[in-house]
Amino acid sequence: MPEIRNVFAATDFSPGADRAARRAASVGRTIGGGLHLVHVLPPLDAFAQPCPGPIALDAEAMRARAANSLGELAERISRQFGIATERHLFHGRAHRAILEAIAKLEPDVAVLGARGEHDGVQPSQTVGDTALQVAERSGIPTLLARREVQEPYHHVVGCAKGVGSDRSVVQWSARMSPADLFHVLSAYEVPYAARMSEWGASPATVDAYAKRIHDQQEERLRRLLGEIGLPAARARLHVERGEAAATILRNAAQWNADLLVVGRRPQVRSLTHSPFGSVARQVAFLAPTDVMIVPPVAM
Repeated sequence: MPEIRNVFAATDFSPGADRAARRAASVGRTIGGGLHLVHVLPPLDAFAQPCPGPIALDAEAMRARAANSLGELAERISRQFGIATERHLFHGRAHRAILEAIAKLEPDVAVLGARGEHDGVQPSQTVGDTALQVAERSGIPTLLARREVQEPYHHVVGCAKGVGSDRSVVQWSARMSPADLFHVLSAYEVPYAARMSEWGASPATVDAYAKRIHDQQEERLRRLLGEIGLPAARARLHVERGEAAATILRNAAQWNADLLVVGRRPQVRSLTHSPFGSVARQVAFLAPTDVMIVPPVAM
């Protein structure tokens, strides 16, 4: 089971980032670990650019203001959640500086606001560019926080896909809700079902093929739960036929989920092929609740 030593939160002092910082503190208090609170300032070379008179950038003054704001936020969070908080300032482009901070500070999970400072985006653009790029590239799980913290997570759904990331997804689902039952949901479709029908296969034949996939998937996940050591009282297994993202979102609404945990593909070189994968991306964009993106290697 993943061990939590430190939780990481990046803030640009926007309302969404403040929510994420509070969620990170709640996670740290619930499952252990301190909090690294990070703010990213503009790249240092931006201060070297000549600017006319009153808009000239003063690096030291900006750092001082940022440090003061970060300190005030850290103190509020420490008082509210009773968690030790360390503060850090980094310079650079937001997502690159956050990834640099993660590499340097070595937290176990990163928490970001699903949207950053640009809260006026279209409703369909429910993940900001910085959060998306960090979640795609980070070597640790990235929790995209949307909801205000009311209480620790109690209704967690781990989304298994029949791939290597399933172990990490299940482990993190259990870790994020250490005292509660959580759901493991695996949605599947019958490969070439439409073509099979075109070739003359009867609905009963397609259903029989679907039942075989269902049984194989269920058995594989039961073995996985046994290997991890999770009793039936902790994890409720669901294997359901249907388009993956739609099935996940429908069941999450039915179960009143407050956190969805989905796996991410291994890192890829091409920028045109997201390591998120289509299901993880759709869930991250469309889920009305918090979403944790887990890299494929077990933490």
